[in-house]
Amino acid sequence: MSKSKFSPLDADLEKRVSDWLENYVNAPHPDLGRDGPICPFIEPALRADSLFTVSRDWEGAYTLEAMVTAIEEAQDHFRSIDWPSRNTTLHGLVVVFGNLPRAGWWLIDEGHRAAKDAAVARGLMLGQFHPECEAPAARNPLFPVNRSPYPMIAIRNMAFHDILFLHDNPDWFEQYRKRYDRYYSATARIDPRFTALFEEAVAASRAGQAAHQETAEHRG
Repeated sequence: MSKSKFSPLDADLEKRVSDWLENYVNAPHPDLGRDGPICPFIEPALRADSLFTVSRDWEGAYTLEAMVTAIEEAQDHFRSIDWPSRNTTLHGLVVVFGNLPRAGWWLIDEGHRAAKDAAVARGLMLGQFHPECEAPAARNPLFPVNRSPYPMIAIRNMAFHDILFLHDNPDWFEQYRKRYDRYYSATARIDPRFTALFEEAVAASRAGQAAHQETAEHRG
């Protein structure tokens, strides 16, 4: 059996990452654009002992292909974990590339972008983090929310609130819709913003399908 490329964090790295998760990600921020912690997932995941942090050493050239492969391997590792909690929405994996130098941080952003289609198709969500990350908060595009002490990729299962991140891409939205469409036709109370984004995405999907059909008819 081949040796895993993922290992526990050393004591110093684990402390810095834990401090960041608990004191930044699990805390409110005035620029976030809403009340509550930056990520409301963190506290219940920690309480359920279902937020795992691992290290992956970078080896070889700094190429996008290598980063995409690393992210795909991390997704496979995520799927292989024997989670303490049966609540799949609390399962989270943070992969820290502790030895990736500043010159390679761009790989975190570009790797995230390149790997996201395949990850969403698997029902997974990716997050990219590094000290100079420019990824904005969902409710405040001026706030670079994904700043972290080390370059990292986070992986979790798709959740209901991910309409915030998936509504504006037709392929991503279809994956979301497969899982959560029924909730929008029920009587459950839903955040009005989620409903608006869902309805906009449905309308855009129908318009795209109609345009595709019209083009096909003209060609026929």
